[in-house]
Amino acid sequence: MSAELHGYNELTEPDLAFDPTDRSQVAANPLVGLSTHGPFSARAFAMPPTTIRIALLGPQDDLPKLREQLNDLTRPHKPQERLDYLPDWTGFEPIFKAKLLPADESAQIPLPTNLDSDLTSVPNPHRYLAQVLADGLRKLVSVRDRFDVIVFYLPSRYKPFFEDHETHFNLHDTVKAVGAQLGLTTQIVTDSALTYRCRASVAWRLSTALYAKAGGTPWKLATHESPLDPDTAYIGLSYAIRSTRGTTAFVTCCSQVFDSDGGGMEFVAYNVGQGNDLRNPYLSREDMRLVMSRSLTLYQDRHTGHSPKRLVVHKQNPFQAQEVAGCTDAWGATATLSCINITRPSWRGVTLKAACQHSKSAEAGYAVARGTTFQLDGRSTLLWVAGNARSATLTGQRNYYQGGKGTPRPLLLTRDAGAGPLDETASQVLALSKMNWNNDAIYDPLPCTLRYAHVLARTIKHMPDLAPQSYDYRLFM
Repeated sequence: MSAELHGYNELTEPDLAFDPTDRSQVAANPLVGLSTHGPFSARAFAMPPTTIRIALLGPQDDLPKLREQLNDLTRPHKPQERLDYLPDWTGFEPIFKAKLLPADESAQIPLPTNLDSDLTSVPNPHRYLAQVLADGLRKLVSVRDRFDVIVFYLPSRYKPFFEDHETHFNLHDTVKAVGAQLGLTTQIVTDSALTYRCRASVAWRLSTALYAKAGGTPWKLATHESPLDPDTAYIGLSYAIRSTRGTTAFVTCCSQVFDSDGGGMEFVAYNVGQGNDLRNPYLSREDMRLVMSRSLTLYQDRHTGHSPKRLVVHKQNPFQAQEVAGCTDAWGATATLSCINITRPSWRGVTLKAACQHSKSAEAGYAVARGTTFQLDGRSTLLWVAGNARSATLTGQRNYYQGGKGTPRPLLLTRDAGAGPLDETASQVLALSKMNWNNDAIYDPLPCTLRYAHVLARTIKHMPDLAPQSYDYRLFM
């Protein structure tokens, strides 16, 4: 009797593109691609020389440390960790084909000199610090034409004020919400970035984020080899329960829209309103129809009125019948609609060495390969997004498990509507896991459809006046 698991497969690691027309400029490792080819938008970002101007916001006495950190991005560094994955950091300009410079003096704002003493005496220091930072952002609005990205420094002495679990306060999300409403992209720097031993890691991670927040595109998915259909819209849904004046009153549904190359970094949010069971984050048929209609309109706006031929919707809880019906109402074609529920089950998996003449089968001693799938039935499959990513290493030959510890857990993909091979669905999720420009990793644990929608939902809970418009995701990175 065969011990082979039926339905087992290994998907190919998706490539990333680093030029809009030259199909040879691709790489599986995003940092190798940047180092070898430069960013995707290098030619279109601006006429050379491109300059990214950095505005500063932080305590007066700490601004020199922040300036030194940014200057450090212009110097070369050798990796001290992840040696099979990290290329040498040769400097911001050689890699991103852009100069990194301080903004005008008017865009370098010191925080009040009495801030430290005030934080020890005010009744709500968490909210007070958030208000001071928000005031600094509002000052920068008046000189918006003099900078591209705001970097502000929060020293470790402010760490006690980053969160307040009793009131569900989060400083990062609150400040990001203010910046988004003002149309400002921001980068928070803490002491961990200033003191981390591997300067190459810090440079890759921080520089990639700064380039993206300045409006650049580090990479996209290589569409000529991508499992993503060029005429398909990929939408991720997430829900946020938002309190108004101390009363839990609104469920906000965030919809993040992507196209076949992982572009489309915009989202819409829809306030479902009162009269809903807040313990069950499901939408009525009418609410889902409205959310999908707004999302498809956003796709059409980005594609000169062109409508997608297929629609794939991701969320992290099962699609109810009324939600599928709402998608169908907005889409109008059940044959080209897929509703995919993506969850984290308790499954684990290990790779076994095949038995031979002199030994029995044994554990391979390393993580399951990234991209492994195991189909459970006609509508569900396991996908190891986390796992051994050998093809994304510098040589393409060494074992490499991101994080280095633990046994990777798969995602469970369950199709609540739609048809077609489940490995095609898994390939799309695997590709979309590589589209996070806010770090230097090979992949995120979730596809960007859900990752971004979740971040947006978490942040807009702090936006009391959510305007009915689309938002660029860069505002929330």
